[in-house]
Amino acid sequence: MLGGEEGIAVSGSAELRCFSAMASLLLRGIGTLVKSLAGLSCGQAPRCSSSSLPSGISSLQFSSTRCFSERPTVRDHPKRPLSAYIRYFMDQHVILHKQHPDLKRTEITRKIGQEWKALPDFVKEPYIVAANAERQKYKEEVKIYEDHLTPLEKKVQKAERQQKLAKRKSSRKRRELINMGKPKRARNAFNIFMSEHFQDASGMKAKEKFKSLFDDWGILESSRKQTYIQLAEDDKIRYENEMKSWEEQMIEIGREDLIRLKQRNKLKKLRPILKGPKVASKKKKTSVSRLKQSRKTAEPNEGRKARSRISRHEE
Repeated sequence: MLGGEEGIAVSGSAELRCFSAMASLLLRGIGTLVKSLAGLSCGQAPRCSSSSLPSGISSLQFSSTRCFSERPTVRDHPKRPLSAYIRYFMDQHVILHKQHPDLKRTEITRKIGQEWKALPDFVKEPYIVAANAERQKYKEEVKIYEDHLTPLEKKVQKAERQQKLAKRKSSRKRRELINMGKPKRARNAFNIFMSEHFQDASGMKAKEKFKSLFDDWGILESSRKQTYIQLAEDDKIRYENEMKSWEEQMIEIGREDLIRLKQRNKLKKLRPILKGPKVASKKKKTSVSRLKQSRKTAEPNEGRKARSRISRHEE
């Protein structure tokens, strides 16, 4: 008969062997399932028919495409070819950077652009020929690429293209507003607090600094918070005054599309009042209607005269 400690050791080893056997069986089952799923294609995935399902869930369908398929992605689109100017720019940029290492990138770009404009046609010709050849090759690659796209991939590509166009349009408009001198938006109290204490905030990355400043703002005394709230109110007044004068300038130069929607609607309501009542337009309408009526009455009279002339000729 085994002692207490020996009995416990034997029972523990038996449980361990049993657990290891169960784990190995489970791993074998998972491996078999993975192999069977790997052999199935999306088109060959079986669906449960209504006859094989119970009556309560006959409308449900199960497929491997729903369970295991990822988000549809579009294959890499052929890259656009470089233009003749970009080819010339890449050649000259290396040379100018070696000759003038102290020059800024913007100055080098401006200098190369001026040189390209002054170049004669026979110097530009090799770059233009190479660019045209690459463009023709690009068109052929795009045609092959689009022929191999599935309908789902075409939809995804169209959505991505629309997103890119919308992003490009918004960035272009933002750049235009900056160039036109649109005032900066008013800052709130937390933004003013963050701009003052950002350099001294704890953390190496900007995200860490922002988190620490947000925590500091939460525990800040109400009396100190009130100072930043008052600064935010003053900044709001500044923004409104600057926007009012800027929008007046935009209206004067005929760029009403850049002003705020609220001000644009106000301007539409004020225009009829500034122009006065539409009396002249009514007079024009009445004169036009009278002219039409006179033409209508004149046409039958001319017809009668013509008929009387024909009858007299026949007599």
